[in-house]
Amino acid sequence: MPLALEPGVTVEPGRSTVLVAPPGFLVDLLMQPEVGRFTALYLYGVSSRVLFRLPRHAPNLQVQSCMTVHQLLSSLREAYQTIVIVEYDDGVFSSLEGGDRDVIFAVSRQLRELAQSSTVLLYAPRADRGLRALLRTADQVVWRYDERPPAAVIRPRSRPAQRTLAEAGWGASS
Repeated sequence: MPLALEPGVTVEPGRSTVLVAPPGFLVDLLMQPEVGRFTALYLYGVSSRVLFRLPRHAPNLQVQSCMTVHQLLSSLREAYQTIVIVEYDDGVFSSLEGGDRDVIFAVSRQLRELAQSSTVLLYAPRADRGLRALLRTADQVVWRYDERPPAAVIRPRSRPAQRTLAEAGWGASS
């Protein structure tokens, strides 16, 4: 079940894909009719930057919160849906230290194994240290940025060297 991210870029079974994009881009992807025709599992951490933007009753979309990396691994092992989307939560991964960092590679392996039978997408709004470790093992990484330039801040070139009290708004009072 391939999902088109943009012309020439698809997410399909057989490869693990990471998408780094604004939340609105993933919302548009989830609203595609193809997603509603298949069973989909959406896994997220403590909170989601995407789910509140979707209609309350998205067709065939099962949602599950994974508060720890171990819960995420368990959910990935049990997943049977045609489409599996994991929203990366930096709060879940940031608590890992030392030997626990190996769990990140276990998540990578599990995503790749699941991708053999399902369309798997790991989504993040930006790449932090934990996500970069997951990027190394992905088959495909798609970077998508908002194409609108930020609003320009117009500042005066220079201020007048000196103003009178009246020009500064104090007015002339006696």
